Amino acid sequence: MKNLILVLLLIHGSIYSQSESTLKEFALRDAKATSQASIDRNLNTILKYTHPEVYEAYGEKQLMEAMNEIFRTMDAQKIKIISSEIDEVSEIKKEGKEYRCLVKNTIKMDFSGRQVTLKSSLFGFYNKKISQWYFVESNKLIDDPETKKLFPDFRTDIEIPLDEHIADN
Repeated sequence: MKNLILVLLLIHGSIYSQSESTLKEFALRDAKATSQASIDRNLNTILKYTHPEVYEAYGEKQLMEAMNEIFRTMDAQKIKIISSEIDEVSEIKKEGKEYRCLVKNTIKMDFSGRQVTLKSSLFGFYNKKISQWYFVESNKLIDDPETKKLFPDFRTDIEIPLDEHIADN
């Protein structure tokens, strides 16, 4: 009987670790797609990975207009995203009924000839029905009133770092 319990515990542990590694792979895949879409200004792909709460609150048309306005402002101010690299996918945590993670990234930008590096992160929410992660800029979950309205009961054990701006010389 002891052996059977031990075998069942080992099988459960093995299944969970495989599941966690698969979830990390999917988070990395989806975060890279989101990151590349920002560089390419591919609005449809950005929307695909936008959390449904955000999408439902604003609707496709308003989100598209807002993103186009952001890109027009960037062009007017001569701001260009040079690269966006995914640095790390944090451990996957099951909080409530969903899996979550933090994806750290480094964005290099050109501000009118001045190089700036932004260390930021995306907060990921996993949709197991379609095996896809949705993202929200993590700093907005902690300090943006509009985002807080969309996620009024948001709580997490995942540590969300503040964005860090580094001026390159």
